[in-house]
This record gives sequence, C-alpha cells and structure tokens, in this order.
Amino acid sequence: MAYRTPQEIRQFASDQGVVKAEMPIRRTFTLGMLAGAYIAMAAMVASSVSATLGDWAGPGMVKLISSAVFTVGIVMVLIAGAELFTGNMLLVVALLDRRISMSKTLRNWALVFASNLVGAGFAAWLYWQSGLWQQAGGAVGEAMAATAAAKCAMGWWAGFTRGVLCNWLVALSVWMSYAADDVTGRMLPAAMAVATFVTIGGEHCVANMFYVPAGHLIAGVPFAQLAAGVARNLVPVTLGNMVGGGLLVAGMYWMSYPRQ
Repeated sequence: MAYRTPQEIRQFASDQGVVKAEMPIRRTFTLGMLAGAYIAMAAMVASSVSATLGDWAGPGMVKLISSAVFTVGIVMVLIAGAELFTGNMLLVVALLDRRISMSKTLRNWALVFASNLVGAGFAAWLYWQSGLWQQAGGAVGEAMAATAAAKCAMGWWAGFTRGVLCNWLVALSVWMSYAADDVTGRMLPAAMAVATFVTIGGEHCVANMFYVPAGHLIAGVPFAQLAAGVARNLVPVTLGNMVGGGLLVAGMYWMSYPRQ
C-alpha cells in the first residue's frame, strides 16, 4: 500500500502514542533535547534569511521564503527521529483509547517539554556565543532582539490563540506524515503544514524557547528579565499549542474515526 487511509493513520497514531509513552526516560529526554535543537536551527536559518531579504523582497515574499526554510526543523525531527512537545499532543489518541494512562501521558509531556527547553536554550546560547547573529552588519541580531521583545510584549489572549492556530497545523503536519512510510511522502505534507503556520504568524512554544532567549542574549537583557520573558511568552503559547494539537487534531480525529 502506497499510503495509509485516515482510519489507518488514526490507528497508527494510537500505536505511536503507546511507543512514546513507554519510552525510557533517558531516551525520551535525549531525543527531546535534539528536537529542541533542531527547531532552533530551523529558526536560525529563517531569521538569517528574513533579515537579509528585506532589501529586495516585500514582506509577503520574505515570510514565504523564511517559512519554507523553517520547515527543515520538522523534517529533521521526523526523519532523524526526535521528540517534539507539540507533536506529542497526538498522544491524546492513545490516551482516549485507554491504551496509556494519564500519568504516563503527563510524564511524557513534562519530560519532552523540559528537554525541548534545554535543547533550544543551549542552541540559543551557542548561537549567541558564535557571533553568527552579527551577519549582514548586525541586521540578523537586531531582528532577533526585536522578535524576542515583540513576543514578550504580546498579550495573553493573542499568544494563546496564535498558539492554537500554530499547533493545529504542526500537529496536523505530524499526523499527515503518518500516512507514508517513505521519506519523501513523510516530508512533503509535514513541510507544507509547517510553512503555513510560519507564514500566517502562529506561535510555537519550542521555537520560542529559542527566539526569546537568543534575542534577549543578543540585546544584553539581564538573566532574571530573560527568564521572566521566556515564562511570560511560553505559558499562553504552550496552552494554545496543547489545545490546537490535543483537541483540534488528536481529539477531532479520534471522534471521527472510532477504533476498530
């Protein structure tokens, strides 16, 4: 069979949920750090591209191109293998099937969230130390500092709703990747959905685990203010991501395609 039907995707998602929930803690944490770093690397590329395209491309074209290059993050997560918090909202399918417990689900989410934060935070520090943000006469660093400030100044409701929209698409990208077993078949639908969320301006908690600390480090913000900024942004965005992925993707498909 060339691809899985929606019913088969739903069953595959449930099976994957069991595998992820039963994964040893050390492996979960290690793969979570890698996922955080992969998304951070994608954010580095997107930031470099968007900051240097402004001289000749309009805002729409800048968004389109930067969103296209950002998809490298989800491709690395899916193909290399890593644990991404937003994608793991699909564990809800196995939870609703009563194949995994709530405690195991929450343990997985907590471990993956924490390890994503470690991986993305380390990548942010590495990026700051490398001086790569000084490209284009410092334009990249200025753009990242401005992005971090804007994310921290965002209202709670805006962060939440943008988080919902974002992970509706990101979790859907992972869901659609389950339709195929070949590399190309997994990459294309996932990349398209992720590019859509970036273009419309959704808020992704793991990407923000890089953007906010990296921008604050570049701007020379004190550590206490940096930590407060990360928390202020991540709380509403993370909750929105959980609703978008757990309810609007996993929950809706669980209701639409009963277990067979």
